[in-house]
Amino acid sequence: MNPRRTPFIAVFVTLLTLVAAPALALQTDAPADCGVYQGVVCQGWFTDDAGVVDDDARVNSAISSVVATHGNEIAFVVVQNTGSETTAEFAIGIGNGWGVGGPDRDGIVVVVDLDGRWTQIETGEGLQFADASRLASVGNSFFGDGDFDGGVLAIVAAIEAELANPTPPSEGFNGTSAGVAAAVFGLAVLAGGGIAWRAASSRRRSKETSRRANLVDQALSRLEPVGGELPLLEDYAIEHDGTPGQATTAQAIDALTAIEQGRRATSDSTAIDALWRSGVITVVDRATLLESNVVPLELRASSERSLLEDAVQAEARRIADVESDDREVFDVRLAELNRVVDTLRPHRVAAARKRTAEALADGLVETTVGQVAVTDLGERFYRAASVFDPGASLDDSLRELATAYETASGKTATLERLYAKLPAGTTRPAVAAALADVSDEPDEAYREYEAVRVTLEKEGEALEADGLDIPAVAALLLMNHDESDVEEFIEAYQANRSRGQEPGEAVEYALAGLTDASEIDRVRRQADKLGLPVSITVALLRRRDDGPEVYRQLLNELAGHGPTGETLRTIAGILAVSLEPAQAVRRWIEARQALGDLGLEGSYADVAAAFGASDDRGPKRFALSYAAQRQALARSSIDDADRFAPELAHEGTSRQTDT
Repeated sequence: MNPRRTPFIAVFVTLLTLVAAPALALQTDAPADCGVYQGVVCQGWFTDDAGVVDDDARVNSAISSVVATHGNEIAFVVVQNTGSETTAEFAIGIGNGWGVGGPDRDGIVVVVDLDGRWTQIETGEGLQFADASRLASVGNSFFGDGDFDGGVLAIVAAIEAELANPTPPSEGFNGTSAGVAAAVFGLAVLAGGGIAWRAASSRRRSKETSRRANLVDQALSRLEPVGGELPLLEDYAIEHDGTPGQATTAQAIDALTAIEQGRRATSDSTAIDALWRSGVITVVDRATLLESNVVPLELRASSERSLLEDAVQAEARRIADVESDDREVFDVRLAELNRVVDTLRPHRVAAARKRTAEALADGLVETTVGQVAVTDLGERFYRAASVFDPGASLDDSLRELATAYETASGKTATLERLYAKLPAGTTRPAVAAALADVSDEPDEAYREYEAVRVTLEKEGEALEADGLDIPAVAALLLMNHDESDVEEFIEAYQANRSRGQEPGEAVEYALAGLTDASEIDRVRRQADKLGLPVSITVALLRRRDDGPEVYRQLLNELAGHGPTGETLRTIAGILAVSLEPAQAVRRWIEARQALGDLGLEGSYADVAAAFGASDDRGPKRFALSYAAQRQALARSSIDDADRFAPELAHEGTSRQTDT
């Protein structure tokens, strides 16, 4: 095992925390806003439109686990009836309308039709169940007893078992899968007199009320203009003539500050022109902006808007009065509400365009080149002003800014590519962040990771038997530069388990290359005394003989500067393993100040400053990289990805190396 490497600390500790919690990893998020079909509003993997299931969350969790394990999206829908469509047609419509399935994995739709006493299973192209009728029928006895939760879960379990043994492909969502007529499905429950049916009726009314509220909300939300219907400043921008203009960064920032503060900026026409040429500001044709967005004459001349506004409110109130079991009347009134909304919408959009144009015009500032507004580039440049050399040219500073954001965007793209390759689960973001450290090429990093993971699965029966998250362990080994020592790690793990260590603890000591009982006891005592993870404690002990004393010294020095608790311990640990103690706190304060100048404060920024303290580029350059990285990660599709910004922004953390 590699004793010299200081790991990618936050990611490393995150993975260690999650490595022994595989049950959490076997979940994947349900799709949001997945659609409406024939009045049935998609609620995720499981939609109980009939309101007969007690524990929707439990069913959703069960389906989520199947989706995470096998990759096939599932839409399981319980409806009172399927209207004029057969259950098969309804299921196919759900599959196509809600977009069930992905480019690499076919989807599965299950529809339970209560009135029709029928369960239908449909699959996408390339997936066929050997006996869909058998799968559909496994819920019948549960349904007959009024146990809708049990019936649904039984079908989900049967589908999971079938997915473990896939059969040859078929053609599309085309109705070829079989349903099952359930004789017992409804005799005890659907006849209308059973206790279970009466209990389900109450739940059904509650869910019907919620369903109707969602449909009304969707109708009313269409009154709000979408982004493309509102005016944008760039649509009214005046192009620069291309004449080169030069300004220093200090001159440009002074002029930009005046514009940001809404003051008439006329003192330095050269700087203003340079800002315009560089795209930091845009010159806007204010008159055209306002003239193009007045309310059309035909809408102004009509007095119907106030009548339509009243009509919308009246229709919404009428819908609320419809009895919960009268779907036909509800559908008629909902259609009328949608008609009134369609008529009112042009008035709302025209008024919104006018208001937006006026607000944009009010935000313009008069300058020597005309009415101007600050662009997104200008906002980034202004926020990062403290980082740049005042004497450098504006062009040089803008190139530096662009480089920071391009680098951050590239790292985020790498993270997302790796994330897309990994199976769904709790450790997925941290594993992706770990692999982003391994190589500049995502495919190469993934190949190395897969080689380690496959070896662990083949030879690490003990890890799997203990319920450890194998993907997380593989990432930890790769981060620790131990990809060639997998067998040694497994032996160390087994030795530690034989001494009675818990699985997570055994992994941590094995990663540190510790198998000697006396050394393990020494490290454990020191880790407990310091209140640190074993990984950081080992790094402290191996970096220098007085590592623990240095850590305590830094704790005392840092305590007077604000950080407390876990944040304080993390900062002291990072500084102790990355810098000489004489300069650690001073450099941390400089990095913290640089981040504060960019408006980045709080515990996240304090921890980031601990990374910035050891960045060879200096605190200001690290601060710019960190700000750019956080912004790029915040736009990522990966939830909470910006927690990995410090490591990704640090220039010394790459290709399995660290400061």
